[in-house]
Amino acid sequence: MVLETDIVAGRVERRRPSRAPLVGEFIRGAYHPKRTLPELLRGLMGSLAGQVAARRGQLRLSGLGTLAFESAAGAFNAGWIDGTNGHARNGRHHPSVATAASPAKPSNGSHGPGPSAPPTAFPLVYGNVALGELQLEWPAAQPGAVAWQTMCEEFAAHCARLAMRFETQRWAGQRLGRPLLLVGASEALLRIESFVEMAAFSTLPVLLTGEFGTEKALLAAAIHCCGPCAAAPFVEVPCASAGGQPAQWFEQAHGGTLFFNGIDELPPPLQQELLQHMHSRLGQRLSTPAAPELRVIASSTADLYSLAQQGGFSRALQAELDFLRARVPPLRERPEDIEALVTAAIERQGFDAGRLLTDDLLAQCRAHAWPENLFELERVIARLAVMSRGQPIRYADLLHHAPHLAADRRIAPRPSPSAPLPPPAPRPAEPPLAHWVRCAMTRNLPELARLHDGLRKALVYLGEHHADAISLDGLARQAHVSPSHLSFLFRTTLKTTFKSLLQHIRIERARQLMAEDPRRRITDIALTVGFVDLSHFEKCFRRIIGSSPRDYRHRGEPS
Repeated sequence: MVLETDIVAGRVERRRPSRAPLVGEFIRGAYHPKRTLPELLRGLMGSLAGQVAARRGQLRLSGLGTLAFESAAGAFNAGWIDGTNGHARNGRHHPSVATAASPAKPSNGSHGPGPSAPPTAFPLVYGNVALGELQLEWPAAQPGAVAWQTMCEEFAAHCARLAMRFETQRWAGQRLGRPLLLVGASEALLRIESFVEMAAFSTLPVLLTGEFGTEKALLAAAIHCCGPCAAAPFVEVPCASAGGQPAQWFEQAHGGTLFFNGIDELPPPLQQELLQHMHSRLGQRLSTPAAPELRVIASSTADLYSLAQQGGFSRALQAELDFLRARVPPLRERPEDIEALVTAAIERQGFDAGRLLTDDLLAQCRAHAWPENLFELERVIARLAVMSRGQPIRYADLLHHAPHLAADRRIAPRPSPSAPLPPPAPRPAEPPLAHWVRCAMTRNLPELARLHDGLRKALVYLGEHHADAISLDGLARQAHVSPSHLSFLFRTTLKTTFKSLLQHIRIERARQLMAEDPRRRITDIALTVGFVDLSHFEKCFRRIIGSSPRDYRHRGEPS
């Protein structure tokens, strides 16, 4: 059975999808990357209490302690009690309480008007492991309390996932020498965390796809760390420069996880040898290899299915890997995470984000497409933090040290309060269809990076395969989105349809062929660019160019 997750189409978290955005909204409001887990949970509890009108409650997390709170007349009092200073949970150690407010006093039932209903408990469960419990107490006969229970269940699930973020950070710091922490609270990121939770407790192979610079390696570590085999080996194979042999890799990762980082770059001979050591879940081989059983996780920036169809990757290996699949969203699809990511990047350089972060910097960062994603953001923010000498990063700093960031969408710095407001700049015209036709045919990745990831992949594919028989369903598979969503992207972004764009690309290629060889037969050109009917080709040519192919060849392009 294949469990596929499409982050754009939102098919990861199937439980009560209509309610999840509401929970996500106040999680994003309370989230801050500088906070420790106790601080973060305290802020989330304050948001929850305000949302569901709970009178009092507590959140207990194994290895961390209990967060107790009381809320009345708009006042929220909370604090950590019974801290265990990082006692073990199933061989793991949670971070100790870094900061804590004054402990909330146990309630004697007199806080707030009227009696309270018995507390309602919501378990904090990650996969199949109980991490703790959320208990909430409402006034007796509180209207709407039953409706809030679903929200509280989802809130408890989000708290469990946030706790495992910090567990991954601790594990990575000890095992990998790098305290990796997933940063952000966008809807796309919360969905990918749901996938990590489900995948962590399965032994099926996992395939993580996504653009260069996305958190594929971090998520691979999280899948291993958050599952039942966290103490087992975690072996990374950098496929672009893989050292050793598959037999050695499997032996080193015995009982744990073997992570192929960038498997699309693994040389073909090693791909075939790898198949000989993997236990086939599809029955491609009748014999069982002597290699030990383990979990396989692979990451790829390329679409392995398309690569295999074109002969650039082992089709048998692609089939064995493609069980649990998730696409890691690029930064341009997560604008809500930009501030948190920039803040975390500044802090990693040892600077105070509260001092360096400015509206100018955030505006330009949100406008930028980040074609290299987190790698580019880390590099640019580190440069700006150092070159600004720890002072607030203004628009002038961007002009000097990150001019490509300053030029994005020509966002000007905010005027001072005393300066008169300039007249609003005219909205730039949308690029014409001919622009995107040229970008698709020339594979202009910087320009295509401005588009939705699925639309970008579709245009790249059309530019390379326009002469083939292409259907909307087939193109949607190449773009990793649903056909209806891809059609929507064509209409709303490019103001055209898939068929119309394909015809424009084919006609543009026909014009190029006429220029390259003026004596080449029109019929031959039509067949070469993908038309099977000459009359259809001539009709499309006249509609797009304004003249017949023969007149165009004799007279040249109309002025």
